[in-house]
Amino acid sequence: MNATAQLIGEMTIIETVKLDAGLYTLAQAALFARIPFNTLNYWHFGTKSRAPLRESEIAKQDGKFVTFLEFIEAVAIRSLRQKRNIPLPKIREAIKEAQDKYQIKYPFAQQIHKTVVVGKDIHILLGEDAKMFGLSGRDKAQESFKPFLEPYMENMRFNADKIACEFIAARYGDGDKIIKMNPRISFGEPMVGKTGYSAETLWQAAVAEGSIERACEFYEVDRESVAAACNYWEGLALSA
Repeated sequence: MNATAQLIGEMTIIETVKLDAGLYTLAQAALFARIPFNTLNYWHFGTKSRAPLRESEIAKQDGKFVTFLEFIEAVAIRSLRQKRNIPLPKIREAIKEAQDKYQIKYPFAQQIHKTVVVGKDIHILLGEDAKMFGLSGRDKAQESFKPFLEPYMENMRFNADKIACEFIAARYGDGDKIIKMNPRISFGEPMVGKTGYSAETLWQAAVAEGSIERACEFYEVDRESVAAACNYWEGLALSA
């Protein structure tokens, strides 16, 4: 079984690294997910008066860090909030119901147990038999046969255990120039296609060298890869 499928309880940073679970500071996760820092902080760590949407995977005494699957969940929640206008209490209810009733730790990051949206309620397809059960609203815990839409799964790739193992953060050009995040590669940092370099590294090279062409020569990569890195990183800056 892949290590990311074994995450149970709170981990130390060292354990997270050993499990290839990905590791982001809260600021990095907010930037890569294109979510305001204070919003993500509330979702993951709560406030004095409100509990977080879920308990943090990494032990709180180690600081505010986010694993790859927590990052994926944040991207999914962003989609549910922005594209489907799902109220945060319903998302909280859905996460708790999935964990408590169905023992599904990350309902938004699994291929078999797919989370879907029906109106303003969240449902889940359980297993290969594709039975759908409500996680929030009036249909909670009851089998449902309503039409459904999946709002965010197209950019995820899954491992043999059907758990999200890679996220396509952006696509450029012919589709080969992608920015991908994989917890087994550089702790999940956004990487440019098959170059072996992070988007930040190639972007910084273009800035330091004064042009995309000179960055290409320095790192011996094609122009489209550096251009993709620059487009991605500059896009993050604009959305911050």
